[in-house]
Amino acid sequence: MDILVESLMSEKALSIDAEKSVRDLAREMTQNKVGSLLVTKQEEYVGIVTEVDIVRKAVSHGMDPKTITVESIMTSPIITIESDQSVIEANNLMEEKHIRHVAVTRDGEIVGILSVRDLLHPVYVS
Repeated sequence: MDILVESLMSEKALSIDAEKSVRDLAREMTQNKVGSLLVTKQEEYVGIVTEVDIVRKAVSHGMDPKTITVESIMTSPIITIESDQSVIEANNLMEEKHIRHVAVTRDGEIVGILSVRDLLHPVYVS
């Protein structure tokens, strides 16, 4: 029996506006204890931003997190996987794309986030 993405995903797909500062982004991630946020522009998802993006695209280049925008470091387009696909397929997708987070969709609508860390959680099948 395949374990499906929907059984491990986080159902809280949190987001931040593209025009917010990277400092605001870091605060939001800290407050919510998450490693990624979806990025919105005019209430539409336009990208995803992660802790790794903050380090590799902003801090390591000496950029000021108070003045640069989330949009300037986000990854776009968002890589997605359908909720009824197996976690093996999700793992393979993440490995192929060299990413640690994917947005989970149901009928084309984003309903959650799956991270590499989520794949480490034990799943008990009765």
